[in-house]
Amino acid sequence: MDAIVKKPIRNSRWSREAVRDDGRAVVVYPTDRDLEIFGLLTRYRYLPSDYIHAFVGGSMSALSRRLNLLSRKPNLYLARPHQQRETADANHRRLIYELDERGGCALKERGLASPPKSPHRNFAHELMVSQIMASFELGTCERTNIRLITWPEILANLNTPEATRQSPTGASIPVIFTTHGKRYSVHVNADARPFGIERVIDGSRSYLFFPGIEADCGTEPVEAAGFDRSSIAKKFAAYTAIAEQRIYRSHFGFPNFLVPFIAPTRGRMDSMMTLLLRMTGGRGSKMFLFKTFPVLSSVERTPRAGGRMLTEPWRRAGFEPLILTE
Repeated sequence: MDAIVKKPIRNSRWSREAVRDDGRAVVVYPTDRDLEIFGLLTRYRYLPSDYIHAFVGGSMSALSRRLNLLSRKPNLYLARPHQQRETADANHRRLIYELDERGGCALKERGLASPPKSPHRNFAHELMVSQIMASFELGTCERTNIRLITWPEILANLNTPEATRQSPTGASIPVIFTTHGKRYSVHVNADARPFGIERVIDGSRSYLFFPGIEADCGTEPVEAAGFDRSSIAKKFAAYTAIAEQRIYRSHFGFPNFLVPFIAPTRGRMDSMMTLLLRMTGGRGSKMFLFKTFPVLSSVERTPRAGGRMLTEPWRRAGFEPLILTE
């Protein structure tokens, strides 16, 4: 009688059960490349595997196998957020990873920073922010004459006011403005930390600065009845006041100020730009930049990992598109 050959049990892509070799759980120990991935996931909380690959390179299939091992028992250096399963095509998308507690400990053991995770309420929004900001960094990797200026570097710069450098909430911008006869006092907190880009073009060095980004998942109104609740119109009004009062200089020491708004669809972006034109009496604004990026639940697939947020033109209401690298 022929021997019965048992087929290996294939683990679900969503489980954390161990990968086994001859019945034994496969144990891995962090390599320098793994630590690079762990550090990447401290900068960007959630990233799909193709974004990770865009940073660390090598074979995509080999990286996928390694990420799989790092996220399974008994290793558990990485985690796959359960929220990604909620999309209809979840089984056909790139897996999304985040740093698990053991990965953070591995960084700390080697004297590398592993800041605690901040709480969040919207996984799709946090993922969108992470991918957009990762795209900015990937864009600087593609262009040797462009450098990303991070928030820690801004805080360490002597041109940044001392009060901002010492404040635990230095990224938050206080502003007072009046509209429709009502006075508002708010703190503007952009998505992601303030950042800048340094450009060297024809031997000349120049800088562009941003308070962060405004990543819109389509969950708040473009325009509300008033400014007592959050809306795109309220954000336009607050950022406009920051520019008019030059608070970007007094608070950050920035010589200029650009605010990127990223919408989930072309229609949503067009609605924002139309609103801005109406709010400015048809003049528009050079300061506000517009682009699209699909949310996790969108039927439109997320663009391939790359530097398009930096390298491709941004639209502006009332003005020609702006190319940040030129």
